[in-house]
Amino acid sequence: MSNPSVLVEAYDPSVYWAAPAKNFRSSTRLHLQHMLWQNTTKFLLEPHVQASFKQDKQLKIADLGCGNGVWLADLHHELSRKHRSLQLNGYDINEVNFPPPAFLPGSITLTKLDVLSKMLPEEALSTFDVVHIRAFSSIIINNNTMTLLSTALAMLKPGGWLQWEEWGTDFIVEPASPGLSTVSCEKIARIVKAGGDAQGLQVDFVRELDRRLNDTGFKQVHVREDTKRKQDYKGWTEDFLMIWEEVASFFPSKADDPQAPVTKELWAQLFANAVEETEHGVALHRGSILTVIGRKPL
Repeated sequence: MSNPSVLVEAYDPSVYWAAPAKNFRSSTRLHLQHMLWQNTTKFLLEPHVQASFKQDKQLKIADLGCGNGVWLADLHHELSRKHRSLQLNGYDINEVNFPPPAFLPGSITLTKLDVLSKMLPEEALSTFDVVHIRAFSSIIINNNTMTLLSTALAMLKPGGWLQWEEWGTDFIVEPASPGLSTVSCEKIARIVKAGGDAQGLQVDFVRELDRRLNDTGFKQVHVREDTKRKQDYKGWTEDFLMIWEEVASFFPSKADDPQAPVTKELWAQLFANAVEETEHGVALHRGSILTVIGRKPL
């Protein structure tokens, strides 16, 4: 295993995240991830954003990469209790995780759309008071945030807010006590990072999102960082294990490519060993969540 970091199959986020095979398992992970995210940040709309709107104003809000719509559903629950008039629109390249419209509040509409296509429907332009983005670090290639930021800017009304929430940049393998083995978790983390780097999935942009918002033309840019709670480490660990399990699709089988540095069979064994380490008390997490907001000029 001279070079275990090579991912044989090219990563295409527009295809990978649209794969029907990721149906209920990925949706389950998104529910878990949302709960953990809210435990960390304690808000749906960042406080500066929420405080900027008058109580009687109808809010039109878009969620890009909405997944199964769980953020929008929680937002509807929170804001409708305050008697807000709402129009909530979710957009995602993959509609397989959308709940049936009959199970959603009337204020929520979910639409299949590639938000990086540069071809936005006319009705989405200059329409929204808030555009929300969460966890796009597996979508952004070569740190190129320009298309997504331009999309958000085009969708916002003058004076509207972008709220972009992202994982922290440091991946942490943390044993609950000294002496616990972290060998397999560390090895998988290295393989995933090296493979991601090879496919252009660096996350350097996260720590400079505020500058990038300023450069794109946003005003009143503000960044905050929230540290994860230790009581949530088990949940974050399980969330990452589900992601690692999905990564197996990138490797060839030993029968198809006996010389491949990482095969499905090798990955399965590494993954099983990593799961065993977590069952003994090893946590997988990113230490914090960063939220950056910015306002479209009036």
